[in-house]
Amino acid sequence: MRNRPKENDRSTQVRIVGTDTADTETVRLAWPEVQLEVGDVVQLEILPDGEGDPPSEVRRSSEAPSNLLTNTKLAKELLDIVSKFEARLMKLLSQSEKAEPADEHKKFKWAVGAILWELGVHLLYPVYRRHKDLIPDDLKGELL
Repeated sequence: MRNRPKENDRSTQVRIVGTDTADTETVRLAWPEVQLEVGDVVQLEILPDGEGDPPSEVRRSSEAPSNLLTNTKLAKELLDIVSKFEARLMKLLSQSEKAEPADEHKKFKWAVGAILWELGVHLLYPVYRRHKDLIPDDLKGELL
């Protein structure tokens, strides 16, 4: 439900969504939206597993259209390339801290952080979603 007067956006629809983050996959669950009227009473009851209405929508991270590389050999090669690139960037970042003024190093540090983020979003996670066996242990259970 929402009331955003500045955006003229008001709704009395209730929706329930859930996220299940397993070892190697994130599953988003959604149930149909329900329109409420003033005076309606809503009761929420947590039931044991298996009871209740099934979700109307289930989306699995492993089925995302942005997943990359069906070929495991290519996926491993990409992960190796990214790993080596990340290591070289981190080495250069360390050198920057010693050789650059603090304000320049800070700018470079932010730029490296942005690149590492993009590598994860656009290369690593799309490979991990398709190739669960390649997910490092420290990322298992995280949102992919």
